[in-house]
Amino acid sequence: MSKRILDIYPNLKYPVTLAKIDNQYASLLEKVPSDRKVEILDVKNTEARRTYERTLVFLLDYIAKNKGVTIRIEHSYSDALFGRFLHGKLDLNTAKKEIEELIKANKKIERLLLPKLEAIHFLRDREDDLNILKNLSKSYIPVYKIDNFSAYFAGPLLPGTGFLSIFDLIPIEDGFLVILPSGDEPSRLGKTEERKRLFKTYREAEKEAEILEIRDLPHLNSCIVSGGISEIVKVAEAIHEEKITNVCRKIVERKEKVEIVLIAGPSSSGKTTFAKRLGIHLRLHGVHPEYISLDDYYLDREETPRYKDGTHFFDSFSALDVNLFRKHVKKLLKGEEIEVVSFNFKTGRREWTGKTIRFNPETILIVEGLHAFNPELLKGIRVNQFLIYVSALTQLNINRVNRIPTRDVRLLRRIFRDTRFRGHPAEYTFKKWESVKDGEEQFIFPYQERADFMFNSSLVYELSVLKGFLETPLRCVKTTSPYYCEALRLLNFLDHFLTVQEEEIPPTSILREFIGGSTFYY
Repeated sequence: MSKRILDIYPNLKYPVTLAKIDNQYASLLEKVPSDRKVEILDVKNTEARRTYERTLVFLLDYIAKNKGVTIRIEHSYSDALFGRFLHGKLDLNTAKKEIEELIKANKKIERLLLPKLEAIHFLRDREDDLNILKNLSKSYIPVYKIDNFSAYFAGPLLPGTGFLSIFDLIPIEDGFLVILPSGDEPSRLGKTEERKRLFKTYREAEKEAEILEIRDLPHLNSCIVSGGISEIVKVAEAIHEEKITNVCRKIVERKEKVEIVLIAGPSSSGKTTFAKRLGIHLRLHGVHPEYISLDDYYLDREETPRYKDGTHFFDSFSALDVNLFRKHVKKLLKGEEIEVVSFNFKTGRREWTGKTIRFNPETILIVEGLHAFNPELLKGIRVNQFLIYVSALTQLNINRVNRIPTRDVRLLRRIFRDTRFRGHPAEYTFKKWESVKDGEEQFIFPYQERADFMFNSSLVYELSVLKGFLETPLRCVKTTSPYYCEALRLLNFLDHFLTVQEEEIPPTSILREFIGGSTFYY
């Protein structure tokens, strides 16, 4: 006999938002046979937190529609979501009170699983939803309903408004923030630290989307269907090229000569390809670039710190031989020669290549790595620096209220690279991803506002390219794996995209760092 999870656990409340049944994410409304294992998840879990986020956005969109206002959720901002008013404007204090009243009333949010044609008819007044549904290869579509308001969401919502608790709505710039609970302490509001440079980079991404005329996923899919994707690829790559040209000018025009360019960013953001492309542009200005990757300064495997699960914590700043790096930089600045070091990831040991480098008056040292912005890296060394932060800040949304998390883009890049070039199955990448995320939060994100320049490495078309390669490795994750739920989530996400063939991608593209076929040596 099957029962709803809510009936099995009748006293569930915030911060619980989601369940896992046999390694699959499930709404709290799901029915489950009595012999199945049910795991209850709260907002500390990433997907459970997204369930909370989606439900909050659903209610805000509901309130906005009742007032004739159209909102758009664009991207994350610390522990919040940034949104805009596309038509009309809400009084945020009033909207907050109305959401609080809905929470107090504990109104039911229905989940209707409808045949595709029926779902299209049901959502006939929501054009952005209809544009998504027409390309989905699903026979049944989940539609969420409260009172007379319905919407499509790419992931589960909460079964009732009473499960919401901690949130806030505040104005910022030309939009608003939906502040979410803290991921560490669900009983309090999350942080909304000011991030001016990051915010500016997102604004630039919006202008690029206008140039490309690709505002959201339906626009991209339509472009693929019409055969216009080749032009989009070329323009997107030209935007990257122009940005690299601009940052190159900033470097060479600095009043005090730049001696070191530091390139930092989270995992799978494209730092290495960016560094190589920047070096080519610097050569056009009479500069001689020398490259150092911080990955080559890892401690030997037995000295590497451990993560809480006992595995090596490569994303920790303590995993680097900082003393050796500082010694090399000091020698180079004195005009002395150093022998280049290389880290062998198969043996887990540092190797000496026999190759040497030395500074001359035209030299700029380009250093790229996760921890290039950490103030401890060059502690005690006086050197003229230029700091560049690279990250894949996607400007593409599934639709008006279904955003694409930036971290998912990088995860998919990494899964593809790990499976295609490093012999690691997707399960290996999922297992390592938790420590990657912790490393970013501790050692990378806190320093991103130090950047002199931020480079958005995201390409509007890239998920349509990655989709064709990722379906097989994701489907190979076993049903018994604890990461099966994540594999299914990503497959569901990728189902929204139509496919683009890799032949369209130029050999110098940042995307080639992950899919292969690059003319750069890594």
